Parts: sequence; C-alpha cells; structure tokens
Amino acid sequence: MRFIYLDTMKTTLKSELNQYPCFFSRIVLIFSLLYLSNGSFGQVQDSPLSARVLKKLSLEELMNIEVVSVSKHPEKLKETASAIQVITQEDIRRSTASSLPEALRLAPNLQVARTNSHDWAITARGFNGAPLSNASLADKLLVMIDGRSVYNPLFGGVFWDAQNVLLEDIDRIEVVSGPGGTLWGDNAVNGVINILSKTADETQGLYASGGVGSFLKDQAGVRFGGKAGKQLFYRVYGQYFDNKSTRIHDTMDAKDHWNRTQGGFRMDYYASKKNTITLQGDLYGSRENTPTSTIINGQNILGRWTHSFSDSSDLKLQVYFDRTFRNLSVARFTDELKTYDIDLQHRFPLGERQQILWGGSYRLADDRAKNSPALSFTPAHTNLILVTGFVQDQITIVDRRLQLTIGTKLSNNHYTGFEIMPSGRLAFTPTTHHTIWAAVSRAVRVPSRFDVDETLPSVTTPSRQFKTEKVMAYEIGYRVEPVKRISISLAGFYNQYRDLRSINANPNGPPPLIFANDQKAHTWGIEASANYWMFDWWRLRMGYTYLGKKFTALSPAVYPGADIFESIDPHHQVMVQSIVDLPQHIQFDVTTRFVDSLTIWPLTPAVSQYFSLDLRLAWQYKKFEFSIMGKDLLAPRHIEFVVAQIPRSIYGKIICRI
Repeated sequence: MRFIYLDTMKTTLKSELNQYPCFFSRIVLIFSLLYLSNGSFGQVQDSPLSARVLKKLSLEELMNIEVVSVSKHPEKLKETASAIQVITQEDIRRSTASSLPEALRLAPNLQVARTNSHDWAITARGFNGAPLSNASLADKLLVMIDGRSVYNPLFGGVFWDAQNVLLEDIDRIEVVSGPGGTLWGDNAVNGVINILSKTADETQGLYASGGVGSFLKDQAGVRFGGKAGKQLFYRVYGQYFDNKSTRIHDTMDAKDHWNRTQGGFRMDYYASKKNTITLQGDLYGSRENTPTSTIINGQNILGRWTHSFSDSSDLKLQVYFDRTFRNLSVARFTDELKTYDIDLQHRFPLGERQQILWGGSYRLADDRAKNSPALSFTPAHTNLILVTGFVQDQITIVDRRLQLTIGTKLSNNHYTGFEIMPSGRLAFTPTTHHTIWAAVSRAVRVPSRFDVDETLPSVTTPSRQFKTEKVMAYEIGYRVEPVKRISISLAGFYNQYRDLRSINANPNGPPPLIFANDQKAHTWGIEASANYWMFDWWRLRMGYTYLGKKFTALSPAVYPGADIFESIDPHHQVMVQSIVDLPQHIQFDVTTRFVDSLTIWPLTPAVSQYFSLDLRLAWQYKKFEFSIMGKDLLAPRHIEFVVAQIPRSIYGKIICRI
C-alpha cells in the first residue's frame, strides 16, 4: 500500500507542477504536499532523522573519526600517517556551499578556484594547470565518489561540471594531500579526494530543499528513504539547479549560465552480520549556455559486496559502470566515455603485529570521440586498459605506539606499460594526544589522450611517444591536541618531479609546437590546520598552506611559459570557518578565505590576490530550516582563475526534514 500511495502522489505532484510554471510556486507546492503527507512518511522511519543528521561533533568525536583513504581500511584520524583533512556533514551544512566544488573549499589543503559559472580548477600541492573548455589541466589529483573514480583519461583530471552529489547525503569528504599511488594507483600523484555518502539506513525519512538567489538562480532537492523488512534500506533522490552567467571586464556577459538535473538511488542490504551488499546509481543531464551550448549527460551504477571475517579481516568486491557524454558545440566535438571497473581487496592479520592488505583491479575505458577541425584525436576510438595489483603490510613495532606501513602498487597501462609505486610510512604515537609521522612515496601520472592522441595543426606528440610523469615525495607531520578544546595538524613536504609535460618548439614543423617530457620540478611547502572549540556553542576551523616551486627546462626547445601551462598556483592560502549556535535555534556561520595572486601567462596580467567572505544566518523551527546566505560579500565581483568575474551573491533556502 505504501508504494501504491507514493506512486499516486508522484503522479499527482507531476500533474500539479505542470500547472505552476513559476519556480517559487513549485517550491511552495512541493513543501505543502510533503507536509500533508507527513503521517505516511513517519511510518517508514524508526527514529527522528534530525537526531542523526544534525548531530554536532565534539573534538574527541572528530579526532576519533575513522578514515579509510590513507590505508584503505578504517583507522582513527588522529593516528594516521598522512596529511589528511576531513570535511564533515556538519562542516558542509554550516557553510554556504551549494555544490560539490564549493564544499571542497572547506578543505584547507586544497587549492580551489572557480573559473566561470560552471567550471573549477581544483588540486592539492600545486599543478592547477592551464584552463581548457570545461576543465583545467589539473591532472595530478585522484577523485572518487563512493569508490568510483571520476578521473577522465581524455584530458587527464576531472570535469567538475559533470560531478555532483546531494550535499545532504554526504557523510564526509576525506582529502589526502600527498601521493596515494601505493593504494589508489595511477594519477594519485599529489593527493586523493574520497567523497563518502551516508548509508541508506542513515537517510530514512524525507528531506526536501528549495531556494532562490541572485547568482544561483534557483535550486531544489528531494530525497526519500525507506526500508523493506528489517534488512533492506533504500533511498531515492532528485535535484535541480540553475546558475546565472559570470561577467568579463565588468560589462561583457560571459554567457556561461548553466543548469543541471540529477537523480539517483542507493540500497544497502544487511544480509547477515557478516555480509553487506550495496547498490547505487545516478543519472544526470546538463546544459551550459556558452556562445554555443555544451551538453553533458551520463549515468553510473555501482555494486559492492563486503564480507567480514572478523573485526580485523574482511573481503570487498566492487564493480561499477560509468558513462559520461560531452558535446562541445563551439568546437563541433563530442566525446563519450564508458568505464567498466572491477576491484577486489582482502584484509587479514598476520600474527599479532601485522595487518596485510592486498588486492587488484581491472578497468576498461572505452573512449569514442567525434573529431572536428578544432579538436581532433587519433584514433578517434580507443580502449584504454588498466590492470593493477597492490600489497601493503602494516607492522606494529611498539605496542601500537610505533607503526610502520610499507607497500607497493604495480600497474600496467595502455600507453607506457608497467609502473611501480612503492611507499613507506612511519607513525609514532607516544600518547593519545600526540602523533608524529613521516613518509616517502613514489607515484606516477600516466599519459592522457590529450598527451598522446591529440592531432592538431598547432600541436601534437611526435611518434605518439609520451612518458609517465613521476614524483618522489618526502613528508613529515605532527598532529597534537595541546589542550582539551584544540587540535592542530602540521605537515611539511618536499617533492621531486621528473619527465613533466613540456611544450616545445618544433624545428621540423609543422606543427609549430610539440608535447614532450622536457621539464622537471621541485616543490616544497607546509600545511597547517586547527580546530578550536572556544565554547560549546562556538567552533573555529582554520587552515593555512604555503607552496614553493621551481621548474627547470631540460631542453632549449622548451617554449617559454611551459611551466605556467602546467602549474598556476598561489603561494599562500588561508581559510577560517566559524560555526556559532545562538539562542532560539539560530545559527550564524562565517567562512573567509585569502588566496594569493596567480601568474596565468607571461603575456597576460596576473590574477590579483583576494579575500572572500561568506555568511550564513539560519533558524531552525521544528522540522524546517530557513536560511539566508551571502557569498563573496567583500566585492561586487572578483577573478579567481583566468578572466571570468565571480559575482557577489545572495541566496535564500528552505529545508524540510521529516
């Protein structure tokens, strides 16, 4: 009966929405229908959703969060031998973030720059590369959503306009700065972003949101979670948003406004105490109204089986399919990528002092391009096969106070064949409030199709020979809780890169330019972050990063500015987030950032340093939350990357949780 009722309500809602073209009227109607149906939704859940969703973490709870991105198995945040930051659901909810890239601004160890209305440049420890259509050449950061890699082999890196999630369903985002190739494989050169969703049993009941604003024109999201019997939990969701355009030189409309519609589901089946099965999927569509439209759509589905032998031993099998399609009308170019991936990992103890983790994966990326005079790849259709295997041994040396983790990943890729990525990490925890760690790692970035297969009148790769880019990374860090209400994390790094991509003059042209591997680089820096509970009702999150770098051309043919083509990064960054709970269920939250100036190209002006200020004022009344938010309030508009001016914006939002 419950499902018959929901189907009836869905039909009624669709019919009614068609009668109300005004977006605001639609939002009011959605909330009215959901409120009137409160009784039926209440029967599905066992406990109030708000008690779980709106939980505020203490310092002890935050530091005891178990993270999986460093060792691929749960370990306490405060004991990890890595520069890792965790963005919690509360951090996201108490910010002005309305999209996944905006949520990533809350990680102090990331460099995040908005290039226009729909594109972003995101990296860790540098190498935010030159901007291209719908992306930047930031190709040294691996990004995963619930275990599904969204690294795109066409240009290398991530098309951020194709990545989104319902922010309410995020459990946490783990951001590891530094190589992660030993466990995660190729392209985890400078870091790993691991976006982890809540399980379906953690999202029971109803969530609905809607809002309007000056830059984010309108937004709506609905999610419903239920269960079938005592072991199967599910949720379905849908969301929509519409962004206005940015401007160029104060007067010119950039014509980059865009909209996106997305929906999906997740099911978690607890077959027994030892077996869990997860099935989830998404589908989306987007239109970006550049002078000629860019159309994006895609679908994905993922299945995971977890078998637990004991608290220290388990087996995981994951399979996913991901399709993404992109039509660049301005270039008369289309690309369709279909990815098939299977991954197995097994963890077990060896004696009393060793924990072994091993596994392997097979990935087929079927990429099919439709070439044009402006953008061409040869061959137009190719299958990229990646086979990997890894093993890691975590050794307890002194009563869990001193741990050594060693391991390596072996991979075989389509372009360069066999690669090896070893690492060693040492963590010393003399007391529960102090952890000192150090690491040495090797990682590689395999060539993308842009490096090897692109064939244009202006640039190409001779004989299609391009090497992997390699890094040796040296890290040291300290994590401490000096007093009850303060936690501090410090990390220093020194990286040596070789065989970096270069743009060379071609003496035997045409074409006039060629891609080669004639650059090397050294980078160094520090990352500092802190959490400070000034009072029970006031928490501060703070972060600072410094990045230094030096590029060296290994051939006189390297074109001047080739280093900037690969690395457009600020030296200094500061982020402060203030979370304040006021009386009468009022919340007042402030996020401020400072970003140092950028050198985009030798012949163009630098992007000036800037401060940004975001404010959020919210009031919670029973099952509703009303908020008004202001973004980038310190100036009418500012540039973060290239020339698009990001405007000051105001946004109002209503949330209902039942």
